[in-house]
Amino acid sequence: MGNFTPSRLRRVRLVDRLVAGGITAGGSLVLLAVAFLMVFLFAQTLPLLGGGTARPQSSATAPDAPLLAFEDDFREGVIVLGADGVLHSARLDGAGRTVPLEGARPPLREAVLDAAGRLLAIRDAADEVQVWAVRVKVGWESGERRLEPTARPLLRRVGAGLGRLLAAGGDVDAPVVVAATASGAAVLRGSADAVEIRLGTPAAVAAISRDGRELWLGAARDLSVFRLDGEAFSPALVAAVPLRRPPTAGALLLGDTTMLLGDAGGEVTAWQVVAGAVAGTRMLDAAAVFTGNGPVVALAPSPRDKTFLVRRPGGAELAHLTSRRVGLELPSFPADAVQAGFSPRRDGVFALTAARVVHRWRLEVPHPEATAGTLFLPVRYEGFTEPEFVWQSTGGSGSFEPKLSLVPLVVGTFKGALYALLFSAPCALAAALYLSQFAPSRLRTVAKPAIELMAALPSVVVGFLAALLLAPVLERHVVGVLTAFVVLPLGVIAAAAAWEQAPLAWRRRLRPRGELLLVVGALAATLATVAAVAPTVERVLFAGDFSAWLLASAGVTYDQRNAVVVGFALGFAVIPIIFTLAEDAFSNVPPSLVSASLALGATRWQAARTVAIPAASPGLFAAVMTGLGRAVGETMIVLMATGNTPILSLSPFDGMRTMAASIAVELPEAAFGDTLYRVLILTALMLFAMTFVINTAAVLISTRLRKRFGRLAA
Repeated sequence: MGNFTPSRLRRVRLVDRLVAGGITAGGSLVLLAVAFLMVFLFAQTLPLLGGGTARPQSSATAPDAPLLAFEDDFREGVIVLGADGVLHSARLDGAGRTVPLEGARPPLREAVLDAAGRLLAIRDAADEVQVWAVRVKVGWESGERRLEPTARPLLRRVGAGLGRLLAAGGDVDAPVVVAATASGAAVLRGSADAVEIRLGTPAAVAAISRDGRELWLGAARDLSVFRLDGEAFSPALVAAVPLRRPPTAGALLLGDTTMLLGDAGGEVTAWQVVAGAVAGTRMLDAAAVFTGNGPVVALAPSPRDKTFLVRRPGGAELAHLTSRRVGLELPSFPADAVQAGFSPRRDGVFALTAARVVHRWRLEVPHPEATAGTLFLPVRYEGFTEPEFVWQSTGGSGSFEPKLSLVPLVVGTFKGALYALLFSAPCALAAALYLSQFAPSRLRTVAKPAIELMAALPSVVVGFLAALLLAPVLERHVVGVLTAFVVLPLGVIAAAAAWEQAPLAWRRRLRPRGELLLVVGALAATLATVAAVAPTVERVLFAGDFSAWLLASAGVTYDQRNAVVVGFALGFAVIPIIFTLAEDAFSNVPPSLVSASLALGATRWQAARTVAIPAASPGLFAAVMTGLGRAVGETMIVLMATGNTPILSLSPFDGMRTMAASIAVELPEAAFGDTLYRVLILTALMLFAMTFVINTAAVLISTRLRKRFGRLAA
């Protein structure tokens, strides 16, 4: 004590306070970082809960007797077609321009625009039907952008005997126009003669696909779909279905797969062509029904997604096909609107009135396809006959319908973790028990560091070896592997029973090193037996081809990269973590407890089973739960060893995709603030919450086990 002078004591205390303060600050920073991460993830996913907004904007003036209108890409003006046969550019800054339709004799009687906004069909005062290719040309004058409408004539046909124009569509090189007739509809294409389709009653609504190959016709009694392919241009009936009510409005959604029909009862039905009960046949099926107050006056599809506008006498509202969401109403919608539609980028809505006013709204509905139902419940997508859980975030065209169900990712995550634990937990716990309770000290000093060094192997290397080496080998010897899962436990039990029946003198004479060699030899002999009998088992039980038998008998396809491969590869990565924590738990059991049990006559196994395992059970459970958290959050191994296929299947022979792998693959390519970006952030938040819940459960259950078995260590 004489060496501890007052000044030295002060320095020691100062160092202690500094170290304690540093530790406290470091722990506080960790907690703040975790809290900040939670807040950031939650803030990024919060916009998914919003339903969107529609705010009125400045209006524009239309010419006399307006027929229809459309906006440019930049929403700087509205192009309005008047009965005078002129396209009027009603710019918001007042500097409008006019483009007359040369050869059109005013006053125009009617006009229709195709869904893509490229083809304009009119009927003039001489009853002539004309089709024009229209677009907005972008130019620059004095450093300012100028938008000028252009029109190019494509088709002129005599319209005598034709009723109301119903639709225009097809390609610029082969425009198609549909008009009502007394008994159905007439189809005009190019210089070919008009083809009449007889429906029994005049067609009320029509829609043409963007490629001009399909025609949808709705009459008072039924809805029909026709193919318009072939040089002879003879429409062929694809499918038809009776209707409960006559349609009052119709529109074809982006993608040309879903036809919307509105009626006087206020319902909007989404019809789709699906496979019929008889092979090779097609039928129309009602995929969704949207209800509202008041009859449907008109329908306008979005040019960007599956959103559509429903006009009723009392106003207008937005709905979305995928989410089945209805409810965003446009404020102050004019009652005398003659047309309404979306801007080309779906960031606004306009309404043309008979009073020569174009009303405009700023539209902000950023995530209409993401709701609690589409993320966690089965959804019937376009082309599907039943609701399903599907993850398919991207497609090959702009008309693709995003499928953002998180259920396949959640199931895939726990599926991979489960198969990994089925392999790693028994191996790691058994190894920890053997090294801590049975193995000689020389073996323990070599084996423990070797197992712990397995954690240093990069997961990308493990995934690479699993995908290119383990998966093909397992595919060739899958029957042998499955047989080993049955034979190995039976072999261990049989070997243990035989060892118990051996003379006591032999067992006492055998040293620990000899026991290990005996066990390894027994395992090698069992595996050699399995390898020898596996071809016979496959030939007798599975007709010589396990994959073909599995597909024929159970309808399950054997994927080369499947959950079994992940179980081995991911389990290999999890073994060091479980082993280290479990071995520490066994090492913390007081040796006096085991020694007392042995002194009372118990064998080493009896002492381990009745004393060491119960006393170490809190640490063993924590080790397994920590391994589960490691398996849930693993990325590269499951990404490379499973093929990254986001399918919902509980079969061990199917591939899968986990939440972590999906985030790693798709988040770098997702646009910031887009729906996919926020859904992936939500996935990260769910993954964070899952690991937090798993770790919290591990702590709580370990505490209860420690209280229960703590008396053994007291």
